Amino acid sequence: MPALFVLRQYLLLVRLPNTFTAPSNILAGYFAVIPPSYANVSHLAILILSSLLLYLSGIVFNDYCDIEEDRKERPFRPLPSGKVTKQRAFIIAAASMLAGNILVFAVGATSVVISIILSATIIAYNYRLKQTIAGPFTMGAARFLNVSLGATPVFPALLFSHNNILVVRIMLVSVSVFLYVIAISILSRMEIGATRSIQTVRGPFFIIFAVITMIIFAGLVGVFQIDFVVSLTLFAGTVIITFKQTIFKDYSSTGIQKAIKIMVLSIIVLDSVFLSGTAGLYYGLATLLLIIPSTVLARKLYVT
Repeated sequence: MPALFVLRQYLLLVRLPNTFTAPSNILAGYFAVIPPSYANVSHLAILILSSLLLYLSGIVFNDYCDIEEDRKERPFRPLPSGKVTKQRAFIIAAASMLAGNILVFAVGATSVVISIILSATIIAYNYRLKQTIAGPFTMGAARFLNVSLGATPVFPALLFSHNNILVVRIMLVSVSVFLYVIAISILSRMEIGATRSIQTVRGPFFIIFAVITMIIFAGLVGVFQIDFVVSLTLFAGTVIITFKQTIFKDYSSTGIQKAIKIMVLSIIVLDSVFLSGTAGLYYGLATLLLIIPSTVLARKLYVT
């Protein structure tokens, strides 16, 4: 097979457009508790790389565990089509997870603990919990832990700190991402083989509107700087447009799939809200630039 064709199959396998949402989580968690002037660039780079590897492992394990279902519903994908072997996929996923955990030893013990818990959550989701009622919550927990991983360099200090605003801030950021990803996960269950109605499709969007309300309230009481308004306006506008498009025009499988694609990529926008509100507007806007390669790649490579 041509080299470019083979490369494309692996890029499809790892959902390349989605990978940009992993570093934005780390940035949101890191700068929620560490001012830019105190940033340790090497620690931040290690945490981002570790997060990318763990995310990659989770995506590949997802397809590895879903291969029989995908042979019926998505036979064109790399694993069910045989373009990537199960053995090769397992090696990629396992090696990525191992490397991601080893890397964070350079940051500290707390980072290692959170990384291991995140890895266990990824495995539990893919092998046991995905199709259960706990599935969406486990997916949300993985993102919660990914955001928390970004904050681990100062976790021990936070335990003994009297600066409650930092504790509230990291919890708010982590919980917001947790709820947002739960909403995406619930909506994704309606993509294939589900009975859909306007009422059931509304549910995930109401969760997201609750998250937006919570962020606005946090800004009003001083948890975030006013700089977050720019990114929040963009995020809220994206959600409202997607909500109207999905609810009132197209809540078919194709419509749901489009909504999920937008919502997954909008994790970057949500993270930029938090970065603007903690590190400042320029940091938020810089993070928002991650949406460009993610969106461009999503036109060629699938997201869901």
